[in-house]
Amino acid sequence: MDKHLLVAVSDEFHTSQSLRFVHDFFTSREELKLTLFYVVPRRPDWRLDPINLEANPEAIIHIEEDKQVHGVPAMEKAKEWLHSMGFPKDQVLVKFSHGKLGTVKEIVKESEEGLYDAAVLGRRGLSWFEEMVSDSVSHRILWEELSFPIWICRNPQKERKNVLVCVDGSEESMRVADHAGFMLKNEPGHDITLLHVCSDDRCIDAEEIFGRALAEIKANDIGDDRITIKVLTSSNPARTILHEADSNKYAAVAIGRTSHKPSTLKHIFATTSLKILRGIEGAALWLCK
Repeated sequence: MDKHLLVAVSDEFHTSQSLRFVHDFFTSREELKLTLFYVVPRRPDWRLDPINLEANPEAIIHIEEDKQVHGVPAMEKAKEWLHSMGFPKDQVLVKFSHGKLGTVKEIVKESEEGLYDAAVLGRRGLSWFEEMVSDSVSHRILWEELSFPIWICRNPQKERKNVLVCVDGSEESMRVADHAGFMLKNEPGHDITLLHVCSDDRCIDAEEIFGRALAEIKANDIGDDRITIKVLTSSNPARTILHEADSNKYAAVAIGRTSHKPSTLKHIFATTSLKILRGIEGAALWLCK
């Protein structure tokens, strides 16, 4: 089964961390379909509310001008770069969005309607997530409605390999184990390390957690020789995961994102997944809900 990624691309395609991560990570490119997605940026004076294009002719003019001046050339260059790097031409598609809902919501809408295996964001990913938790509608989308994996690429380093899959027994972490297994199928250059961080030395539930996660991964035809199990003890899971990822130079860290809706912005940024999002460097963060 082909994998299909939605890759967000800006007019600065040559510095696109999302494109470069995908290029460096995957070798079985004949089984990978990419849809490059360009969202026309909102002007600074536009509200976060969706734009009524019929009532705002100035917005229509701005959108079309930006698309032709910045969007179309950037996407053509991105396509040519991917083709020159070995991606088959019929596996790279291009899609534009008028951005009337705002960048984040347009990506969410396209990702859900297109049934992509993941949405890949580059260096703007963190600021987009901060936008999402800054207004009530986006906050709801982030914590309650997001139904697809998101990859955020933070200055990924080309030489990194393998995926660190963090499991805690939650359904979200089981889904991220399945996602990692699916994405690494037919990618023998990458292995999977299952990591469980315990709060104390007893770690009584580790065996059950690993058993469930292994079943999810192996269902994707990943052999035992490609899977490692690791248990660490820490009172600060986010810091421990970041240290493990950096020390062993993983290409990606995969983690489940809780479905529970935090009540305040302070509590949102206290969650493990967003602590890792803010601290990860040199790798991609794969988030599944």
